[in-house]
Amino acid sequence: MDDFLTVLDAILTDAGKTLSNKSRYDILTVLSKGKRTISQIAKETGLSQMTVRFHLKTLIEAGLVKKSNTCRTGGAGRPSAFYELSRSLTMVSFPPRQYMLLSYALLSALKESLGELQAKAVLYGLGKRLGQGLRLEIERALANDNEYTAERFAHYLIEVCFKKIGIIAEAIRNSDREILIKFYNCPFEEVARSYASLVCEGFGNGLYDGIYTNCRGFVWKKTKSVSKGDEYCEHVLFLTFRENNKKELYENNINSQRNVKFLMPR
Repeated sequence: MDDFLTVLDAILTDAGKTLSNKSRYDILTVLSKGKRTISQIAKETGLSQMTVRFHLKTLIEAGLVKKSNTCRTGGAGRPSAFYELSRSLTMVSFPPRQYMLLSYALLSALKESLGELQAKAVLYGLGKRLGQGLRLEIERALANDNEYTAERFAHYLIEVCFKKIGIIAEAIRNSDREILIKFYNCPFEEVARSYASLVCEGFGNGLYDGIYTNCRGFVWKKTKSVSKGDEYCEHVLFLTFRENNKKELYENNINSQRNVKFLMPR
C-alpha cells in the first residue's frame, strides 16, 4: 500500500494546469461549499473581483464551474450571478483515458464473481490498508508538532490525509469532547451512485476505519451519509483524552464488515 501512496504523490505532483494554479484551487474550494457570487468568492479568497472573473472564465471553459441563477443582493443595478461547481465529470486527457469504464467493469465483475457481501469485505480490507498508510502520515506530522490538540489532529487529518485523496472537508469543534468533520465532496461520487454498497459501506468504511483506528485519543462515528439519503457526509470524532495528553488509545468504530470472512472463489 505504500507503493500506492507513492504513485498517488506522483499523480498529484503532475496535476493539471487548471488545478495547479492556487487562485483557481482556492475558488474551487470555496465553491465546493455551495453557490457563490463573484463578490462572495472575492471576499472568501482574498482575491480581487477582476481576478475572480478571469479565473472563473478558465474554470467554466474547463467544465469545472457553471453559471447558475441570478439574484439581487440589495441596491440598484443588475442582479448578481451565482457560480457553482459543475456536477458533470470532467476528464481532460489526450489520448483519451477511460478509467471510469474500468472502475465500473471491475466493480461489476467483483460483485458478480464474489457476491455483494464478499465483495464488500474485499473492498473494506483494501480501504483499511490504504487508510492505515494515510494514518501513518498523520502520525509522522504530529510527531514533529509540540502541541497535540484536537484542532492540530483535525488540521493534519484534512491537510495531510484528505486532500491527498481528493476530499474537501471542514473540521468544526462541536463541543469540548467532539469534532465534527463535514465533507463537501466525494472523490468516488460517480461510481458510488451505482455501487453505493461496495464503495461506501465497503471501501469507504474500511478507509475511515484505517485512518481513525488506534489514533491517539479518538473514536469515530459516521453520522450522515449521502448513500443513506443525507445531503452530505459527516463524521463525529469523540475525544477520549485530555488536550496535550499523548496517551495511545486502541478503540475503534464498530463496523458491520469486520466479522465478514473472505473466501476465495473456487
